[in-house]
Amino acid sequence: MRVLLLVLLALATVAPASAGAPRRSGLVVWPARATVAAGSSAILHVANHTRATVAVSVRAMGVALDLRGAPRVVRSSAGTALVSVRTARVVVRPGAVGSIGVRVAPGRGLGSGDRPALVLLAARSAGGAGIGVQVRIGVPIEVRVPGVIRRRLVLGSLRVHGRRLELVVRNGGNVTERLARGSVVVEVWRGVRRLATLQPRPRDLFPQARGLAEFRLPASLHGRARVVVRAFVPASGRRGFSVGL
Repeated sequence: MRVLLLVLLALATVAPASAGAPRRSGLVVWPARATVAAGSSAILHVANHTRATVAVSVRAMGVALDLRGAPRVVRSSAGTALVSVRTARVVVRPGAVGSIGVRVAPGRGLGSGDRPALVLLAARSAGGAGIGVQVRIGVPIEVRVPGVIRRRLVLGSLRVHGRRLELVVRNGGNVTERLARGSVVVEVWRGVRRLATLQPRPRDLFPQARGLAEFRLPASLHGRARVVVRAFVPASGRRGFSVGL
């Protein structure tokens, strides 16, 4: 009896890979993510570092982020209708590299800004002893419609959970924001003394979406303190809170 093993890889949320193939084992897809202007195209590469021929099926899907930024595959998102793949299936032999063309429609009549989509690759190979292995890899595609770019982060409430701070943030702009070092900063004060400056756990925040920015408190901080949150994004501001640590 043939057995199918399904492995769902987490969607990539790192910067695009360089033009050369990453030196890894198994099945490797690059770039890990891409921003493609409306009306243009991109090429995805699939390198097969296994000993078996792999058949890869490709289709445009949607991508969504939960409140903490974890991605998941959905049927469609704002950019899915604009994305099409030129090759629905590609066969990659051991040690070879296959290419997949991705085309983005012009997006006429749409407002400027980013619209998220996903190219989902499902790779299947036959292993020994009647075992089949299927791997799904999602490549996030940010469709960028040209025009005026607006950037704004709206800072909401702050909650303390043990040694973790959770800040509600809404992306009031029209482009995806990367909440990472230097974008949103939490300063912990007691009187006129600044005790710590905290950086968020990296995550993406889609346009007009709401999510949580998470910060880790040092173990040495205890008692009441004043917290000042600053967003270093145009048209964004700052907020102050008094919390117990």
